[in-house]
Amino acid sequence: MKAPNLHLNLLHASERQSSSPVRLRVMLPIFAALACVGCLVWWGVLAGQLMLVKAQSASIRQDLAAKKAAHGGILREMTAERETQAELDQLTMYAHGRRTYGNLFKQFAEVVPEGVQVLALEIPEPPVQNLLPPGAKPGPKVKPLLGPTNTVEGVTLRIIGRTVKETPVETMMKALEEPAFTNALVIAKDVPAEQASPRIRSFHQDTSPSSDGARLLAFDIEYRCTERRFEK
Repeated sequence: MKAPNLHLNLLHASERQSSSPVRLRVMLPIFAALACVGCLVWWGVLAGQLMLVKAQSASIRQDLAAKKAAHGGILREMTAERETQAELDQLTMYAHGRRTYGNLFKQFAEVVPEGVQVLALEIPEPPVQNLLPPGAKPGPKVKPLLGPTNTVEGVTLRIIGRTVKETPVETMMKALEEPAFTNALVIAKDVPAEQASPRIRSFHQDTSPSSDGARLLAFDIEYRCTERRFEK
């Protein structure tokens, strides 16, 4: 006779578990542990990078401090070079604006006719150059400019003398209109009186008689010369 199969349930209700092979209460601690390990690794990497950056920053600061003095010296040399170049440019402009009148006086002596006595040939001194910066007032702390701001300077020639009559003076003035003189003297007649060249400043009876007792005419004639141009 066959014995019947017995099915006994020996588990309490509190001991019954899910039939799922992966249990959540087992996996949660594992995930939490892995997350903690990952955070620790990440923080370690960040800490290493931060230390590396700080080391590089300190090295760069030391390098900048070491080069600061040299950089200051280079800046001073650059400033000195600019100032020296500016001075050279001004000297070049002065050299280009230079005018010589020795040859003019030599040729003038050859065209003075008889009957004319030249008492003086004058090229007046140019006005004092204003080397103050624009808007500045004179003072011990004001640094003057290297040269004038205007690039053109007018020049005049005055011929002062005496003559027995007007004709020799007219002959002399006519001779000064020749090409040999026009490179130095400006001839401008059809212009306003204040711009005319030559300009007769005076032509009158001289008060002092000549050695032979004759009365002479005194004249004062002004010519504009080729202007000085301060350009490179």
